This record gives sequence, C-alpha cells and structure tokens, in this order.
Amino acid sequence: MRSVITGSAVREKVWLQKLYPSWLPLVLAMGLVWRRRWWRFLVGGLNRPLIFLALFAWNLKHTAGGVEYLQFLLPGLVVMAAVTASYTDLVNWFTIRRTVYRVLDEYLLAPVSTASLLAGHVLAGGGKGLVVALVVYFGGWAVAGHFSFPLLFAVQLAVVCLLFASLAVAVAMIAGGDRDVLMFTNLVVFPMTFFCGTFFPVERLPGALAKLSWFLPLTAGTYNLRGLALTGVPHWNWFGQSLGWLAGFYLVAYLLLNWRRQD
Repeated sequence: MRSVITGSAVREKVWLQKLYPSWLPLVLAMGLVWRRRWWRFLVGGLNRPLIFLALFAWNLKHTAGGVEYLQFLLPGLVVMAAVTASYTDLVNWFTIRRTVYRVLDEYLLAPVSTASLLAGHVLAGGGKGLVVALVVYFGGWAVAGHFSFPLLFAVQLAVVCLLFASLAVAVAMIAGGDRDVLMFTNLVVFPMTFFCGTFFPVERLPGALAKLSWFLPLTAGTYNLRGLALTGVPHWNWFGQSLGWLAGFYLVAYLLLNWRRQD
C-alpha cells in the first residue's frame, strides 16, 4: 500500500514539475513579501533618484554634449534606481537569512536544484528593480519629455537589473555578515553609480579613471540606455558587453551558491 502511495506522489510531483518551472514558486514567494511591503520598496528605490534629480537637474542648467542636462541625467537616474532596487534588498535578504536566521539552509536542503534556486531569486530581484526603474523613467518623462521607449530599452534595462541581482547573490554567498555587505556596497557598488556615466560623461574623468570606468559592468548599459532614450538608436556593442557581464556574474553566483550548498 505504501509503495502505491509513494508511486502516486512521485507521479504527481513529476506532473507538477512539467506544469510549471521549479523556480516559479520562489519568484511568487518573494512577490508575496514585496506585495505586503510594496510602498517601502518603492519609496526606498525612488528617494535617491528624486533627490539627485532635484539637486542636479534643477540647479545645473548647462548642457552635456549638446543635450539638456535633465535629459542627460534621467537615464542615469534610471540606472541608479535599477541597481539599488535589484541589488540592495536581495543581498541583504540572502545575507541575513544565511548568517543570522539560517533560513537559507532550509532552501539548500529542499529538493530544488541550484539552478532553479538561483533563477528564482535573480528573476524576482531583477523584476522588482525593473519595475522601480520604469517608474522613475516614466516619471522623468512626464517632467522632461522628448524621450524614446523602444523595446530594446526595456530589454537593456532588464539586463542591468538581472546583472546586479546576480551580483547580490554572489556577494551574499561569501559575506560574513551585514558589515561585509555594507563595505562592499560602499566601496564597489555605490561608486559605480557615479563613475559609469550616470551623472556626467566618462570622457570628462581624468585619464586612468576614464579608462577604468569603461571596464566597469555598468558603463556600457548606462550609455546604451541613454542612447536609446534620447535617439532610439541601439549600440549593439554596448548591449553585448552588458550581456557578457550578466553571463559572468550569473555564472559566479551559480558556482558560489553551489559551493555553499555543498559546504
């Protein structure tokens, strides 16, 4: 009798796996958390871009490369919102639950593959970042106008969000606690939002710093988003670089998550 029940349960599990991907429950679970606290995540993702919009755009009237500074600035603020919303909450979620509550151990012991575990959290974190970034973009569009919204803009923005969601998982796997996360964020992630063409052209940076900025993972995405927003013309080289960075960070996150699972 027990073998019959066990066989039925196995067949039901296989049928359910065919019905939907195994990472989907993780996305829905994180979505339920964010649904209850959506206003916190939205305010947290919008406050910094709006502050910079007020400080820079309303007080600096000069142009950048023949473009009004407000139009130059908005794509950079969209990138900042995408990075903040995709990276910050997810890295804190993973780190605290791994080092304090040990909730991650239950995920790692569950019959869910490492690939599905990573995909679910990256898609959830990147999706939230995409929503916040689009709210910033369309809000700025209502103020400044004269922007384009081709399909590739949304795709490029999604790549940036998924990239930093993957980075969040990778950092959380090796961080010893929230202090390590804060140090990495302040020393690496936050400076990238300034030196990757968000608030001023990379070409205006002094020699070595300008060359270094072109090798940062955010620069290509920022420049491609600005080009798409202002002219609607894509730069496939920059888009390819963003995809390469996404693939690299995703692979690193997978390897670290798998290492943590076997530890």
